[in-house]
Amino acid sequence: MIMNSTFVKTEYVQPIGVTAEANTLSINFSNAMNIYIGTSVFVLKKLQEQEFRKFLRLKDRWKSDTLFVSSSTVMISNSAYKEIISLGSLAIPWIIRELQKANDHWFFALEKITGENPIKTENIGKVEKMKEDWIEWASKNDYV
Repeated sequence: MIMNSTFVKTEYVQPIGVTAEANTLSINFSNAMNIYIGTSVFVLKKLQEQEFRKFLRLKDRWKSDTLFVSSSTVMISNSAYKEIISLGSLAIPWIIRELQKANDHWFFALEKITGENPIKTENIGKVEKMKEDWIEWASKNDYV
């Protein structure tokens, strides 16, 4: 994930068919790139913008693919929806913004990404209330 890009590799397992020198070069390049991205606000912002554009493309594709679908199971098994989930926590504020605008099925994605489910038992099945619960959660966790 882009946000936590300052990870520095210190140990490695030698891949089969790759020389030790090539592997060291790969690790050094990866570490230098992670440090550069981690210290450059401009590069980080640019990467976030690219991910946001990717999110918008995936969201549009998901909505288009599931326009006439009533099954939530089919909606959440769509490949674009799964790719949105793979964006991880970077997508949370974008999903929350979408949730604030419309009654879309973002609840599963939010739960998969965050590992949490703030929906109160009495609100299950009530989309407006479920939205409120997630928006409240996002606010408490500084995503809004």
